[in-house]
Amino acid sequence: MNTHYKGRINPEIIFFFNKKINASKVVHSSIIFVCFATMIKNSVLCIFSLIALTSASQQLPELKWKNMNFLAFDLPQEQYTSDTICFFNALLMRPAYVDVTSEESTFSFTNQAQPLDVYKYWEQKGEEQYDVLFTKVAYVLDQPVNFFSKERLSNPTYISQTMPAAKIKQSDSTYHLSVGFGAPDIDYTLQFYSPEEFEFRYPKLPEYFKEHDGLTQLPSLIVVQHNSKYGKVMFQQTSKMSISISRYFQLNEGQTLVFNYTLNYIHNMPPTFIGGNDFLMHKIKDGIKELIYETQYICRMEN
Repeated sequence: MNTHYKGRINPEIIFFFNKKINASKVVHSSIIFVCFATMIKNSVLCIFSLIALTSASQQLPELKWKNMNFLAFDLPQEQYTSDTICFFNALLMRPAYVDVTSEESTFSFTNQAQPLDVYKYWEQKGEEQYDVLFTKVAYVLDQPVNFFSKERLSNPTYISQTMPAAKIKQSDSTYHLSVGFGAPDIDYTLQFYSPEEFEFRYPKLPEYFKEHDGLTQLPSLIVVQHNSKYGKVMFQQTSKMSISISRYFQLNEGQTLVFNYTLNYIHNMPPTFIGGNDFLMHKIKDGIKELIYETQYICRMEN
């Protein structure tokens, strides 16, 4: 049986602000502007876990981005290294749900994003409308794969190490995350699976991942993270939900290869006067990099 936890937040849990905010009103009110700027800063800290130990960034080498043009990563396994983040994203805007990140994109919501909606939000949304953000990340951590056990990843001490500024409250099996003013409170759950348990629970997804990862070996651990009950910020709805699936592979005796897929349904995107979609992607990538730094720092401190 799979083990069901509610804990550790993923770096790509996101929400954004009402694009209908009147920029002129913000400009004419310095108080509102300062509050809004503070809200943006704190929100980014919360959502993308931009809370890095100073020593981690100083002691670890700079991570390099390898931006991928397609969801399918066709790299040989030996080309995944601990100094590189492989990254793909698609942003599907309502009402047409066409990927706005590239004019040449062939990304399909139905075939490539919706399969990750394992809780059937889309089928049950009724009149509700969302923008859709999809990301895929691959990176290497300097610990063997058995380091990343369900006991460690659900441990409140480990969670606090990866997010030292966040406040985490536990009630039975429920974890509640808060950072403070300008960021929504979030509830999230984790489910841990072996490959066999995962295939039994989600019979179509193993083939989906095999098609897009190009790996023949099975992961040692699969983690399904469900983020929900996003709070409002300044009376504005943020995200509806996000689902993240991380798969941990043994790369060699001392390293682990991680693939992470995240699907987000967003009520409100960033307003254009703070950068719109570009602001969104910039903050996402900053958050991913900082969380990998944090995790890698913990890995190397344990060596």
